[in-house]
Amino acid sequence: MRRNVSLARLIESNKENLNNNQLFIDLMEEKVHKKQVEMQERPLTKQAGDDKP
Repeated sequence: MRRNVSLARLIESNKENLNNNQLFIDLMEEKVHKKQVEMQERPLTKQAGDDKP
């Protein structure tokens, strides 16, 4: 019985970790999207080091 309890706890913990991972992934995707939009809207300017061969 004890083994089943710890297994159930492990499964629940894994579900929570997966949920947290998905929240993190969603947040990163949102940040990347915002940065992509920002880069598209900004006029292209010469970046430092662009004149290097």
